[in-house]
Amino acid sequence: MLNKQTAEKISFWNLIQSNKIEIPIIQRDYAQGRLEQEKVRTRFLHALYTSLNEEKFIELDFVYGSQVDDALQLLDGQQRLTTLFLLHFYFANKDQVDEKLKSRLLNFTYETRISSREFCESLVKDTFDIANLENGKKISELITDKPWFFLSWKQDPTISAMLNMLDAIHSKFYNIRNGWSKLTEQNVIQFYHLDLDNFGLSDDLYITMNARGKALTAFENFKALLEKQISDEGWENKDAEFNQKFAYKIDNQWTDLLWNYRNKENSIDDYLLQLISNLYLVNKKDLDNIQKLAATPSALISIPFDKSAFEYLVNSLDKYTDIDFSLIDTILNKLNFLNLKDLKSDMVFSNFFELITTSTHVTYPQRVMFYAQTSYLISTFEFSIESFLDWMRVIRNIVNNSTIDNDDSFLSALNLVTELVPGQDKIYQYLQDKSISSKFATKQVEEEKLKAALIIHSENNRKAIHDLEDTLFCRGSIKIFLECFKEFDYENLNTLRKNVVEKYLTEKDISNDFRRALLTIGDNEFYQYWWSILHAVSAPKRCLIANTEDLKFLFSRDSSYLKELFNLLMKKDLGEIIADYEIPLDMPNWKKRLITEPSLLDYAKHHYIAIKDDESCCWLIPQSRVANSDVGRLKCRLIT
Repeated sequence: MLNKQTAEKISFWNLIQSNKIEIPIIQRDYAQGRLEQEKVRTRFLHALYTSLNEEKFIELDFVYGSQVDDALQLLDGQQRLTTLFLLHFYFANKDQVDEKLKSRLLNFTYETRISSREFCESLVKDTFDIANLENGKKISELITDKPWFFLSWKQDPTISAMLNMLDAIHSKFYNIRNGWSKLTEQNVIQFYHLDLDNFGLSDDLYITMNARGKALTAFENFKALLEKQISDEGWENKDAEFNQKFAYKIDNQWTDLLWNYRNKENSIDDYLLQLISNLYLVNKKDLDNIQKLAATPSALISIPFDKSAFEYLVNSLDKYTDIDFSLIDTILNKLNFLNLKDLKSDMVFSNFFELITTSTHVTYPQRVMFYAQTSYLISTFEFSIESFLDWMRVIRNIVNNSTIDNDDSFLSALNLVTELVPGQDKIYQYLQDKSISSKFATKQVEEEKLKAALIIHSENNRKAIHDLEDTLFCRGSIKIFLECFKEFDYENLNTLRKNVVEKYLTEKDISNDFRRALLTIGDNEFYQYWWSILHAVSAPKRCLIANTEDLKFLFSRDSSYLKELFNLLMKKDLGEIIADYEIPLDMPNWKKRLITEPSLLDYAKHHYIAIKDDESCCWLIPQSRVANSDVGRLKCRLIT
């Protein structure tokens, strides 16, 4: 793939000294200045502002094109270079630079419309007193008031966007001092310029562009550059049949692989680029580019490929072309909580290939699962339904019970999967026999090793463990229940699942009867796991378990309460536990009432109470917060 050694690092000003830069007809209109592009515009201008304000160098990735007659015609980079042209125009006028120097900006022109070209030329040739611009007046008003400005130009989308961008630049950059020198002498803003003629692309590429009347897609650019690199660096056997080479496969069987996902224009380019960028991401584990590629698959065009990345790409696409997706879908359908949903659209996918390729919002955990799925499928051992299911189950358990929400944790999760890959065909045996060096998700990995030993021991153990893993409360982690027994017994585990999990832990919250039963356990103070000062009633605020996740947190802080309650629930239901409880004589009356009066806790909708230091009373809090006022205090219900 192209890299920084194949391109020239240069500033806009230096490039325009020796080149006439032309936006060809095939390019779309200037878009960064459009009103609806506010987020894109704001983000880009902020990056440029930081560079100028802090005199900090910034690189804007690749800009590439080809020499046509006496002009450099851009293939990619139009949006960025147009914004840089407008920024140079702004500071040329604000800093009142020499007219001869400023006239160099005439080397930047648009071929898209006559109006756009004449507007840019008139803009540069005129003079604008920006430094003394009246408060509240916009640059766009200065320009549209000029006698050379035609009212019809406002209908030109490029000119309209330029005017809007200039107003945004003025608002953002007015307080920057010496902006012109920072742009043209210090060259703090640079990019990598690649002349595609020197890079060796064929004329067919440009014929294709002109025939369609629009620029090549990001995927087509990527494909052309990668094919050139494959040839230059000899990554393929020259004697191989053409139908076995990348250039053939990418236009044939790999296209067929994604054809069902085509958009309204019968294009799959965006999907192919998204798929390839994710394959690169999980294979190379490149920390510097994780965020860039995760957010923008087209950024792949500016990231160096190497032979190993190419071979992984080919191997993966070949395997996905050959597999029976209906079989994979059927197997994965046997596992709950695989997170095969697009978080933005709520669309549910059948497998992680489909999700990674077409989802509008792919998460880091989903990428880890895709990596696990791909790693198994491209392996050299014989495919087994049982071993594939076991492998995906173990990775699911780890992913669902760990935090993967940033670049570092994502990379750590990928590295853990890589460490487990050698044993993926017999993952339970591998977990039992091998020590794991990765420090990611160590608690869950230890649990997987413990379960692996039990599963290998008997098929009854396997079924009991898997059945419990697949409940909503557990979602792969059953450590809470494993620790309830001195010695493991699959029948006890089945009883716990039926009498506790499937009976009382099927929702995201627990019942108030469950909370009342917890008040009968041990020292009756399980609520001490959490506290906060509640000023409204001058007493510490406590929580009687906010939800099932909070219940797991209680177990991690003090497992004794849940162990005792779970063991009781194997023989009795909640009502019997509460009814059979012998209330101590010295128990505070408010606590007795909470245990014996079922409806009291209904008042505390968010399950918060405040307990006086001497435990003489408590307040039931109706919401999560209470105003520190007389009105707030009156809303709390006093229990004595």
